[in-house]
Amino acid sequence: MTTAEAADAPLPRNEKANARRSKVIHAARKLFAEAGFHNTGMAQISKESGVLVGQIYRDFANKEAIVAEMVEQDLDEFLFDGVLCNACATGDHGAVRAWIADFVACEEVEDARIFAEITAEAARNERIAAIFHMIDHRLRQQLILALRIIADADVADDRLETIANLILTVSWGVMQRRVLWPSQVDRAVFAPLLACIESQIDAVCRDGATTRVVCAEGVA
Repeated sequence: MTTAEAADAPLPRNEKANARRSKVIHAARKLFAEAGFHNTGMAQISKESGVLVGQIYRDFANKEAIVAEMVEQDLDEFLFDGVLCNACATGDHGAVRAWIADFVACEEVEDARIFAEITAEAARNERIAAIFHMIDHRLRQQLILALRIIADADVADDRLETIANLILTVSWGVMQRRVLWPSQVDRAVFAPLLACIESQIDAVCRDGATTRVVCAEGVA
């Protein structure tokens, strides 16, 4: 088979399905960010993606199922970030701290808009609330894992969980403000928040404050 013939050959059924689902996810992501979850219907997703409504319902039971897959993809990409995986594998304390600082900074505003939509919808939709709780749980576990890499061996897990909850609480707030008032989340505002988190990390880590400057200066 020539290269041209291979390009024109029909995709296997599973690849067709994956390509179709990818179109739906991409369209839904764009529409949720622009109009919100509540104001986006399947007909709009169909028009944006070019996938028939009936086919969307064969792939996804409802909008919540689209959100669930979207979130799973984003979480897997984020949680298995090469920087963090390498840092954990090598025990690079500075890289772990820098990853935590980046997590708190939440500079991907487009992703923040999607997350803000999920957060708002979670207050009135039990299925979205369950997705939100899954996000929170997986992120907390990843933060605890990262902290465990640099913490003293005798630090209790509940202490690390408290710090992880602090990081999550601050990052959620930063994310919301980046969406609503992006100009207000500058270095002057962010530095004291990061310093508070770093002081808690310093208290449980073997390396003390030796890598704090690297993390603080790496935040825009």
